[in-house]
Amino acid sequence: MDDEYEKVDFPQEKNPEPKFDVNFDFEGEYNDVPDDAPLHRRRTRRTGCLGGVMFLIVIICVSLVLASILWLAATDVLGFGGADKLVIITVPRAFTMDEVTENLRDLGLIKYEGLFKLYSKFSHSEETIVPGTYELNLSYDYRAIVYGMSAKSGARVTTGVTFPEGLTMAQMFKLLDETGVCSAEDLWLAATNTEFDYAFLEGTETGDRHRLEGFLFPDTYTFWLGDSPARVLRKMLDTFELRFQAEWYTKAEELGYTPREIIIIASIIEREAGAESDRTKIASVIYNRLKSSDIKRLEIDATIYYAIAETGEKFSTSVESPYNTYRVEGLPPGAISNPGVASIKAALNPDKTGFYYYALTKDEDRHHAFFGTYEEQRKFVESDQYGG
Repeated sequence: MDDEYEKVDFPQEKNPEPKFDVNFDFEGEYNDVPDDAPLHRRRTRRTGCLGGVMFLIVIICVSLVLASILWLAATDVLGFGGADKLVIITVPRAFTMDEVTENLRDLGLIKYEGLFKLYSKFSHSEETIVPGTYELNLSYDYRAIVYGMSAKSGARVTTGVTFPEGLTMAQMFKLLDETGVCSAEDLWLAATNTEFDYAFLEGTETGDRHRLEGFLFPDTYTFWLGDSPARVLRKMLDTFELRFQAEWYTKAEELGYTPREIIIIASIIEREAGAESDRTKIASVIYNRLKSSDIKRLEIDATIYYAIAETGEKFSTSVESPYNTYRVEGLPPGAISNPGVASIKAALNPDKTGFYYYALTKDEDRHHAFFGTYEEQRKFVESDQYGG
């Protein structure tokens, strides 16, 4: 079958040339490029002097703003520029630093609450500040402000309070409340529950609301506004301790009574006596009745008025109370007022008399008439000399 085809030989050329032309002068175009020339990235175009000036201006502006902020903060912290003016600030009990900071800002003592809170946090100001009323200057720096509201500060505002002889605890506490020293409620709590270490309080116990009655010495005192109730009471008890002389303890023992019983008697004298000369005579009536085997009760109106002072009841000799000496024998359970020195001395030095009764006269100086029998007293009461 192969024989049927004729073999054809095609002529072949030696080293044939390519069949296309490229008209590009490689040698002419690249003859000026060095063989070892390195490759370079494209460079960013420079902004020149104007860009540098603008950058410098921005830096200066930012610096000025920061410097201004720091200066304002520094003037507030250091108290620069504050007016030389005193203002009054009250730190309440159970205060928070937010409350104190807000009050300081409102009064113009600080400008930036956040900055003062930051200072307070790092300086532990909350541990330094104590409740009270203080007089601070607008020129104070932060440190002076905090110290000015501390227990050691001399900036606490004080007030003078005078207690006349014969006031009750309730009347004293009301006066202290009205003058801003401390609240009556806090005073009652302190008087009832605080432990006080004084010899003359022997026999009294915490929990008794009236246990300090008679021992809050009437005088003129200087207290801080927003003072501590316990501190106020201690100041008055300290004064009693100072004024109750050592020989009075001896005299009380000679009479057969405790110092507390002497104060109960003195408190009755203080409420009953009108004229100074009546005190020792009224004392004699009290002692005569206490020692009497026939007359078992003191039957003194002032003790009933004390009993009904807090209840609002009308005066009656049948009032249910341990202070009703028309029904209870002997002394009432406690004093009915806070007596002064004159009444205490009268209780320690009673006149020796046979009097068991007395009644008020119509004299302008409120003298009493004294009697040995009930009949004599009744006859006087029915006369036109009785003063009611």
